[in-house]
Amino acid sequence: MADLEKRVDILEKDVARLKGDSGRHQNELESIPDLLRMEFRLMASQIARLSAKVDQLTDRTNEQGAKLNELGDLPARVDALPRVVAELVVEMLKERGKKG
Repeated sequence: MADLEKRVDILEKDVARLKGDSGRHQNELESIPDLLRMEFRLMASQIARLSAKVDQLTDRTNEQGAKLNELGDLPARVDALPRVVAELVVEMLKERGKKG
């Protein structure tokens, strides 16, 4: 009989522990929708920040493209530079010749 009472006592403790675990699991399960909502808000915020950064990057890229377009004729100007310098030297020599 004592053995039976001991087994019943053990079973009662196990049932009480299982009920406690079940309650804890139930609380965790109930918090899942809240966790999903928080995760969704976090992702939405990250996407909004990323979108803003992409817009900024696009603006900067367009600005850089405009600057490159302004410099588009730079190679032609650099190629013409020796001719321009030569013309200036010729003019300076003419002016020096007139003075001397």
